Amino acid sequence: MMAETTRSRLLRFFKDNNIVFILILVYAAACVAASPMITSGKSNNFIKLSNTLNILQNIGTYGILAMGLTFIFLVGGIDLSIGYQVGFDGALFAILATHGVNLWLAMLITVAAGLLIGYTNGLIVTRMRITPLIGTLAVMTILKGLVYLINSESISLTDVTVGEMSLKAVYTSQLLTFLSLPVILIIILTAAAVYFLKKTRSGVNLYIIGGNLEAGNLAGINSPGLTRLAYTIGGGCASICAILVSMRMNAATYNMGDGIDITAICAIVVGGVKMKGGKGNMLMCIMGVAVIQIIANLMDKLHFSSAMISLITGIIVVLVLILDKFTGRKEAM
Repeated sequence: MMAETTRSRLLRFFKDNNIVFILILVYAAACVAASPMITSGKSNNFIKLSNTLNILQNIGTYGILAMGLTFIFLVGGIDLSIGYQVGFDGALFAILATHGVNLWLAMLITVAAGLLIGYTNGLIVTRMRITPLIGTLAVMTILKGLVYLINSESISLTDVTVGEMSLKAVYTSQLLTFLSLPVILIIILTAAAVYFLKKTRSGVNLYIIGGNLEAGNLAGINSPGLTRLAYTIGGGCASICAILVSMRMNAATYNMGDGIDITAICAIVVGGVKMKGGKGNMLMCIMGVAVIQIIANLMDKLHFSSAMISLITGIIVVLVLILDKFTGRKEAM
């Protein structure tokens, strides 16, 4: 009996913390794969400090997008428009910033637009009772058309400065060696999200309605309101990501959101956040983003094709899902 109890505890510990082991394993394997021993004696800059800082910046930028999508997943929703929200918000920010609008005001308007789009998605799902898959697909199509209308060519942000620094310089500037703007933002937002989900009634209720909507309704929880809140947060996070991507590229392009939604979903799934709702947390989400970014960066340094990168990323997600299902079944037994 004692052996069974110990086994159950080990399985539960691994299930709850497997993303930590996966992250450590992936980074160690990436360092080995990038070493001269594997690359036929050729030096690879994967393990250089500059590349590590680049990975951290990507984790910060795309981690914010994944955080917003995690809120939506927690209530059992999905948002297929998130990629084109980034494209639209980026174009809006670039247009405002290049037409004499104060930079901080341009950022504020962009975030407000993101929140509004997210809230609209929430209304479609709750008030119109359209399934999230279809409703957000319709919004995605609308945003795609708007992006091509207002930004058929890239909008350069080269002339937009903060003091004497370009937006790209602000994005990449380092504080205490590794704290760049995206890293600082992801730390602040993650801490705020963790506090909200753990310490507030609304945050706890997100898990309840995601895990069991009927039980949430019986408990008197305002499920439609919380669902709209989750989608609104998702839209706000998409707008922050759009601003950061525009700063990094020093431009806003019509296709800057292409594929970014799939990458975010893959990262969240790897992080152990359940798409059916009710399970997951922000730290797991960010570690999932880290896994995907490390793998993508390594394959880029090894000159893999984009098709191969997509293929390998998909295989990794499938393997993680199988592992999660296996450990969950064992624990239940």
